[in-house]
Amino acid sequence: MIEKFIRFAIEKPILNHIFLVFLFLLSIFAYINIPKEIFPPANLDRITVTGHYAGASADTLDKMAVHSIEDGLKNLSEIDSVESVIKNGSFSIGADIKPGNDADLALSDVKDVIANIRRDLPSDMDEPIAKVAKRSFPLVIIAVAGDVPKKRLLQISEEIKSDLAGFKDLSDIVIYGDADDELDIILDVAKIEAYGLTKRSVVNTLSRISSIFPIGSIKERGNHLFVSTINGEKSAEALEETLLKIDGRTIRLKDIAEVKFTLSDPAEISHFNGIKNVSISVSKSEEGNAIALSKQIRELLAGYSEKYGNLTFNVYTDTSVWIKNRLNTVVSNIIFGLSLVFLSMLLFVNARIALVVAVGIPVSFMIGLVASDILGYSLNMLTLLGTLIALGMLVDEAIVVAENIYRYIEEGMDAKEAAVKGSVEMFPAVLTATMTTVFAFLPLLMLSGKLGEFIKVLPVMISILLLSSLFEAFYFLPLHAKDLLKPTKEASFTRRFWEKSYKIYAALLRPVIRHRYLSLFLILIFIGSTTYLLAKQSKFQLFPDFDTTQIYVNGEVDINNDLFDNEKIVTQLEEALLKKLPEEDVSSITAVIGLKLDSNNKGEHADNLFQIFVNLHEPVPKNFFDRYINPYLSPEYDDSDMMRRRSAQEVAAEIQKIVEPFRHKKDSYGPLFKELNVIVPQAGIVKSDIEISLGGDPEKVQEALVRLKKELEKIEGVENITDDAKEGEDELKLRVNRYGQRLGFTEGDITASLQPFFLKGEYAKMFNDEGVVRIRLEDVNKERYETLKRFELQIPGSVERVKLAEIVDFERKKSFAKIYKVDGERVSTVYASLNKHIITSSEVMDRLSNFFDSVKKEGVTVDIKGEEKENRTVKREIIQSAVIALFLIFVALVWMFDSIALPLITLSTIPLSILGVLIGHFIMGINLTMPSLIGIVGLSGVIVNDGLIMIDFIKKSRDLDSLLERARLRLRPILLTSITTVLGLSSLMFFASGQALILQPMAVTLGFGLIWATVLNLYYVPLLFSILYRVEVKES
Repeated sequence: MIEKFIRFAIEKPILNHIFLVFLFLLSIFAYINIPKEIFPPANLDRITVTGHYAGASADTLDKMAVHSIEDGLKNLSEIDSVESVIKNGSFSIGADIKPGNDADLALSDVKDVIANIRRDLPSDMDEPIAKVAKRSFPLVIIAVAGDVPKKRLLQISEEIKSDLAGFKDLSDIVIYGDADDELDIILDVAKIEAYGLTKRSVVNTLSRISSIFPIGSIKERGNHLFVSTINGEKSAEALEETLLKIDGRTIRLKDIAEVKFTLSDPAEISHFNGIKNVSISVSKSEEGNAIALSKQIRELLAGYSEKYGNLTFNVYTDTSVWIKNRLNTVVSNIIFGLSLVFLSMLLFVNARIALVVAVGIPVSFMIGLVASDILGYSLNMLTLLGTLIALGMLVDEAIVVAENIYRYIEEGMDAKEAAVKGSVEMFPAVLTATMTTVFAFLPLLMLSGKLGEFIKVLPVMISILLLSSLFEAFYFLPLHAKDLLKPTKEASFTRRFWEKSYKIYAALLRPVIRHRYLSLFLILIFIGSTTYLLAKQSKFQLFPDFDTTQIYVNGEVDINNDLFDNEKIVTQLEEALLKKLPEEDVSSITAVIGLKLDSNNKGEHADNLFQIFVNLHEPVPKNFFDRYINPYLSPEYDDSDMMRRRSAQEVAAEIQKIVEPFRHKKDSYGPLFKELNVIVPQAGIVKSDIEISLGGDPEKVQEALVRLKKELEKIEGVENITDDAKEGEDELKLRVNRYGQRLGFTEGDITASLQPFFLKGEYAKMFNDEGVVRIRLEDVNKERYETLKRFELQIPGSVERVKLAEIVDFERKKSFAKIYKVDGERVSTVYASLNKHIITSSEVMDRLSNFFDSVKKEGVTVDIKGEEKENRTVKREIIQSAVIALFLIFVALVWMFDSIALPLITLSTIPLSILGVLIGHFIMGINLTMPSLIGIVGLSGVIVNDGLIMIDFIKKSRDLDSLLERARLRLRPILLTSITTVLGLSSLMFFASGQALILQPMAVTLGFGLIWATVLNLYYVPLLFSILYRVEVKES
């Protein structure tokens, strides 16, 4: 069957070249269509439930709604775990869906749970909203600034938002600092009481002062009319003159209140380089092309700059720039690796063979690009790095097939028949070699959770490319070999090089085989002891550090400060950063007051929080590759922003020095900053190095939390220690006392009477030229505690009034700003970051083991999350993947050799090659990481290929001379496949930068592991074969 397949390819050259052109066009369309981003998207498989009830404390919301919803969710078979965050006035519940369950069906069940508890919720509370969580892909942030009123900035920002809404593939467009028009009626209780009016009557009358609802319509002949009111007076002055009939008295509104049009209090305030602005955050959909969308947005803003010359429209945190730069770097690495592979083939094999092999590499890339588009993958760092890792492997099959075809052509066979025979002959070995490598990588798809989602594209991409190269080697390569390969005399250098290499190899192998038992003993002792020593001093971290282009400075001020107080405090820090950080390092500084990114990069919103983004320039090229090669090989090289000479970690160290004095600043109420962190974002799925949750009795948990933070402070290398058990505003509980109860007061009476004056609630609506305006009421003196105590209420069934302080008891209660729950149980969590050059998460946990034992004895539960949890999961699942990979490789080898012993000889090189991995990490000065472990699993397939080549030739040897001769014949293909693979990986091994550093450990694992494995396959494999098969060692 394979022979017919190859003959068809050779005998239909015109048709197949048309097919090749068609494939080229398909790859161009795929490149245009495929989304481009830094990292691949991951399915969240989560349902979120959100609810709001203004004025309710976190504790009240928990009892009122959250607890019941959690109970219902935990009873659903599709739900794996439930996490809740409750704060004053709102809550959010995240429910993780078990793998394999349909998200829409799970959502339907969650909505049923909410419907069942709806009757227990307050009648004026909106029903909680459930939806399937969707991942957003941040694109750009636009800063709109200028010396104009804020309302004007908001109007122009709304124009931009409206224009952006028309762009295809944009998802969320959020205006930070957005505020709605509202009409505030500031009631004066003293004047209301002076007129002898009841407060409830005043509120009831004002709630009807405007109506936005239609009255009806008149449809008489020739006179069709829609009837409505004027929807409220349009000016504050006109409203103040409005006559009101209350409790039998007619007064003007201005007699008891002040009326003013204003903007609602913003949720956030943003600054760009110290100037107040309105920020617009733009995210794209999963299908969106970040580079193309960013270009469209910049063109739109250029038009706005011309239209509004007095305003500035700056773009920052543009992820498309990062994507373009990173993709350029990886593409140039691929081109460089491809060039090295081609040059090595020119140097070590026939030039025509090199050409035939090199032509096949772009064909494999084209097939891989089209397959990625069809399967729905994006073009990102991991797919491109997977391509780079596979680059050297792609030529292995082609070299073996092309050399075999050339051998028959040199013997005088017709080129067409040589192409068929040479290809068919090598098919079983090449198929086995390809499948062993695919079998090594595919089990990595078993990795679960966020890590599995993040990394799955890597084994898929490598497998797609390897299978593409297999197709190319037996379809297009024979066709090209028939036309291009001719009998030629090998270059004298190449011939002399291989002749000398054969002699040296045979001379070194001979004594190894002759003293085989001693040789095996010495090899195993050397490998075992060296591996042990290197492993003992190796450290492990989940992902390697890399140089980022953004640093976070965030924290919180006193909980009792409002948004504008917070702004004044944060501005001091912002000004210090702008003044002291050099311009060659920092491109811009953005501050958002009222927002803070938590340890998982999710936004928290509160008046006392802040987030400062220190945006860095791109680093200047530091290594040889980035400085001299990348500019010429990158498709769109742009060095205009490359001016930073220090790493992000070095800049962060300077920021730490700048912020340190602010940690000790105080005012009359205490420290200005309750928390102040400097954070360098890290790669991968884990955003917090240390994350430890404690549960149980609240008092014991709080005590254990304090002790845990002190223990962490003692450990060198642990930084930015914080927790989520923040004290909230004091809660004032009103309890109706006996006197109040005798007068007939209930909690409902108290709430109904106080709400209009202290909650600043919405009581009516009106229209203006821009839409709906909310009418809100509040007491002019509402912010004073004494006002509340002296507030007078009308006694039920009487005209007499009584002060609030006489009928209720006041109880102050400490509360947390937020309540965190996991599966219905309250938890408090400590977070910290690590300096990985000093300590790793595993070492931190070892030092905390005594503390964990002591708190567990006190009844406090400990849940270790963060990097350490992922470390344990990764190590366990990598081992499982490795076992499956080895079994599949073993089966493939048994199929080929029809033997148990021969595959075992080949597989025995895999654990021994780990020494090369450890040596590589030691030489490069990097820690072992999760990509290193993945590389070890993948290395098993690559190693087996060389072992397979050796075993296939020496398996019939029964004496020393025969064994040496057959092993010598395999020197060239083994060295060639190893050299091309290592050269393909070389740029990633030695010159990785930016986000490419994430997969550098994997390249180091494959490269150094393969170098050492090559030595093993050339010496250890023949040695072990000679022992197991009792090869005669007496020389003839």
